[in-house]
Amino acid sequence: MMNFSQLAAFGAVEITFTVIGGVALIALILFLIVVPVKAYFTALIAKAHISMAKLTSLKNCKVDPMSLVEANILAKRLGVNIKINEIESVLLAGGNVKDMLQAMALAKDASIPCPFSLASALELKTKNSLEIVKSAIESVSENISQIKAITKDNIELVVDVNLILKIQLPKYLYGLATDKIKAFVTEHAIKKIPLYSKEQLMSNPQLILEGLDNAQAAAGSAYLLVESRVSNISIGRNIAMEMEVKRAEKERVFAQMQADRVKNSEEMKEIRARVKTEETKTSLLEAESQVPLAISQAIKEGRFSVMDYYKLMNLQADTALRRSIVSGKEEDVDDDSDDDIFGDDE
Repeated sequence: MMNFSQLAAFGAVEITFTVIGGVALIALILFLIVVPVKAYFTALIAKAHISMAKLTSLKNCKVDPMSLVEANILAKRLGVNIKINEIESVLLAGGNVKDMLQAMALAKDASIPCPFSLASALELKTKNSLEIVKSAIESVSENISQIKAITKDNIELVVDVNLILKIQLPKYLYGLATDKIKAFVTEHAIKKIPLYSKEQLMSNPQLILEGLDNAQAAAGSAYLLVESRVSNISIGRNIAMEMEVKRAEKERVFAQMQADRVKNSEEMKEIRARVKTEETKTSLLEAESQVPLAISQAIKEGRFSVMDYYKLMNLQADTALRRSIVSGKEEDVDDDSDDDIFGDDE
């Protein structure tokens, strides 16, 4: 066997150190590849220590370890009490940790309860936690337009209402939207308007919202009703006048129907009289048409002579002449009376 001096003679020591150095270099390279050293030292320098194992596991989950470090540093600066594991859970779920932390800090400054459970739920569900918290701090304005109702003196009013709302963070995820509050306020206004006259409401429109329970209006809603006021009020239809016009129109139509009925009745009477007259004329013509036949038959049978027939014809002619003379005299008398009248005028 060869001793150490013999191995040294062949350069074994150099080979050994070379192998050890190569293995150490490879190990260092692998360490730098696997372990996020930059993120670790960044957190260490910023006094927001995160274990190297945590950063390595996060990197293995294909999440940038620097995002955890930056979020942890931001939490320390904002004074938000949050754990590393909580930040990691939001990152792994795909949420924006920076927005969530800023939202928690804003809520804290505004004295609005917003723990990590609520903030993370808002962020993961809406992806807009920061804007939601801002809306909870600042007021939101909503309008209700064209609320129509009839006053007690039968005048239609058209009302617009302005609502000042704030988001209720604890109820935002499961509460109802603004439609619930709008429906409640609209119903209240429709019930109130008929209790007053037009003059009362035009002089004091806020009577429409008098007695409105803000808490009840916001019950079950994601919003809190802060204030409500009538922004506009105008006069719609005059129901009383419309009713009078409709009543007058109805009476007119009824009277027209009655007049048409009487007119039709008179026309029917006139038509019946005409028909009866025509029937009488027809009967008379039929009777007259029988006279020559009767005379002819009587002459044939010897009951009536030709001389009797001529006497009858002369009698008819004499009668017609006398009638014409009498008619002429009556016309002359009328003409004379007209002349006398004109003469008197002269």
